[in-house]
Amino acid sequence: MMKIGILTFHCAHNYGAVLQCYAMQEFLRSKGYDVEVINYRPEYLLRPYKIFVLRRFLRKNPIKLLKAIITESLLLITRIKRFRGFEKFIRERLNISAIVAENYLSSDYDAYIVGSDQVWNPKITHGFDSVYFADFPFSKGERKFISYAASMEARALSSDQIDFFKRNLGNFDSLSVREDALLQLLQPLTSKHITHVLDPVLMAPPQIWDSFSSDKKKVDKYVVVYQVRNHPDTLRIAHHIATQIGAKVKLLVAWPQYDVDRTNQTASPEAFVDEIRNAACVVTTSFHGTAFSIIFNRPFYTIKLNDGSDSRSTSLLDSLGLSERLIGIGHSPLFTEIDFSKANQRVKELRLQSQSFLLNSL
Repeated sequence: MMKIGILTFHCAHNYGAVLQCYAMQEFLRSKGYDVEVINYRPEYLLRPYKIFVLRRFLRKNPIKLLKAIITESLLLITRIKRFRGFEKFIRERLNISAIVAENYLSSDYDAYIVGSDQVWNPKITHGFDSVYFADFPFSKGERKFISYAASMEARALSSDQIDFFKRNLGNFDSLSVREDALLQLLQPLTSKHITHVLDPVLMAPPQIWDSFSSDKKKVDKYVVVYQVRNHPDTLRIAHHIATQIGAKVKLLVAWPQYDVDRTNQTASPEAFVDEIRNAACVVTTSFHGTAFSIIFNRPFYTIKLNDGSDSRSTSLLDSLGLSERLIGIGHSPLFTEIDFSKANQRVKELRLQSQSFLLNSL
């Protein structure tokens, strides 16, 4: 049986990161592969989600220091609950290897899959991380090296970045990316064909999310707001929609905040999926907020912030014929349901294409 190692942002306490990893793992398992998530845990992924970080208190201004102490004290219990929820998911849902360091990656796998998520985004990885470009401390041999739905913020590349990609894309036997804009940037830099594929949460059969459903009855009608890139107008739009449909607004946050209802800040990854599944509408600035809305056929609006990070959602919505659900700040949409029939058919087609790319690469 082929043994596969997945290299991605599995340890980040971010809903999209852990759920796309789980989706990849479960799809490969369903095909009979022996799958393990390689437990590479760089500090730049762990630091933002730690319960206590000293630099949060580093303030020269005494008033700002006092505010930081009060804020962090109020958020302590929230941070602990949220931390435990994510760690439980990672521990119980993912088949994790022993912890590895950059220079001690195991050569025990028959194939290495790098991605999905923004593993090629130098803003996150503090410069390109060679691990996510299959630059490993052992010879290639008969092993397969595959990038699956690798992503980054893609508008332009510097000359140094162009040189880096030219040198390192050749490390892979098969190449795929998640956004069409990134494909257009990278294809001229390699003689190998790059394939545009779906994020794993959409590539995997939707049935994998069935076990995430809660037994609790959903009584209240609600609009879910999920922001990774925060903008105050997102909440205004959510309340505007909630008023139209007679619903309340419920927040799912990417990190604990002191100025919103803390009861909504400790949702586990399973609860995140279930909250979107049962929402009357989703308002989001997140790619994965958008993706799960599509999976469960929930009405949604994705907010375009024009900050350089919209390409991920734009690419997905364009490919599914749902670009009208991408709206700008300042917009006050008249709520409408979505006829998902054409989008669902397109997802099925792209799912089969993405699965074929991955299985053929293996």
